[in-house]
Amino acid sequence: MGDNLRAALSAVEVREDGPGVLTETYRGFTDHTTRGGATLSLRLSRTIFCAPSKNLNRELKELRTAVQLERHFSRRDLFTIFANRGWFGENLVGVEAASQHFFQREPIQLRLGEAALLAGMIKSPSRFSPFEHPDRALQRRNEVLGAMVEAHFIDAEKAETAKALGILPKRTD
Repeated sequence: MGDNLRAALSAVEVREDGPGVLTETYRGFTDHTTRGGATLSLRLSRTIFCAPSKNLNRELKELRTAVQLERHFSRRDLFTIFANRGWFGENLVGVEAASQHFFQREPIQLRLGEAALLAGMIKSPSRFSPFEHPDRALQRRNEVLGAMVEAHFIDAEKAETAKALGILPKRTD
């Protein structure tokens, strides 16, 4: 995975200063709004290893799994697992498949705007598909670029240059 994609995914999905696993699990019990896991390990636990039902037993399994993931894997390893398990719609799982499908290149070769587009799609692949909803995809890509600037991964000039480029990749299928 290239630096552009790693930075884009980090800016959107992984907040270094977010609440920890215990805080997020407690909020899951007390807050009835839908929220994603604040920590990478909890997100992995929630999306990969646990059943989709929402109950106390599942919450406890998520917490236990997240703690085990943090004990056995480095943050970089967890990030790689997360990126390789991300859903990008159109039967695409992982950044490798998405990068090849949308841009016909390896993830390490993605340009800044392309990386931001893929990172933005993880939230809702069907809603932010560049083929089905180019306006939404463009807006989401630009949000990701803004998040990258806020996180100091890129400067505002690079973000503006990437925003000036189109998002519609040439469809090959």
